Amino acid sequence: MKRIFIPLLLVLMVSCEMLSDCPKLVKGKPEGHLVDDRELKTIKILFGASDLSYENYQFYGLQSIASGEYFVSCYQYVNNLKVWRGDLFFYFDKNGRFEGLLGDIISAIDTGTSPSMGVSEVEARFLGRMKDDSFYSNSKSVANGCMTCELVYYDQAIMEGGSTPDYVLAWLVKPEKSDYPVAIVNDSNQLVIYYNNGVIF
Repeated sequence: MKRIFIPLLLVLMVSCEMLSDCPKLVKGKPEGHLVDDRELKTIKILFGASDLSYENYQFYGLQSIASGEYFVSCYQYVNNLKVWRGDLFFYFDKNGRFEGLLGDIISAIDTGTSPSMGVSEVEARFLGRMKDDSFYSNSKSVANGCMTCELVYYDQAIMEGGSTPDYVLAWLVKPEKSDYPVAIVNDSNQLVIYYNNGVIF
């Protein structure tokens, strides 16, 4: 009887641990990149030849065109947190020399890195906003699925039309296996300051 009961107890314990892992907290720069090993090797050669540091980037794209130029896409991290919408796009000529950059390299943000919200609060704000979305309001697959809550820096001056960056600590929230719907929740006042359901009319 014990041999049957103990494995069953272990299965129940493992199941509870898996359920408690949702919503999932994402904090800090990932160790890996989103390009394959061959592409990463090419990117490192390009950056190295032009004495460019890639320590604070996570690469997600490498594009080469017939004439030999390269375009490198990456997320930018400051204080080990992603700068949301702070993507950088590097351009290298056919000789592998750095030619230009789209985006602004951000060297410092003094907003802090310690959140005041817990992931369950972040998820609740996200689901509350989703209920107001006629496209997703009845989506049980999203509401009952696992969310990822990533701590990021968000420039709220973008929304207000300001020219001087105004970074706040915020949460990027979305379903674990989908890019939409997606929201940004301000960590200090718990307001949803950005929401996109990915629907284009």
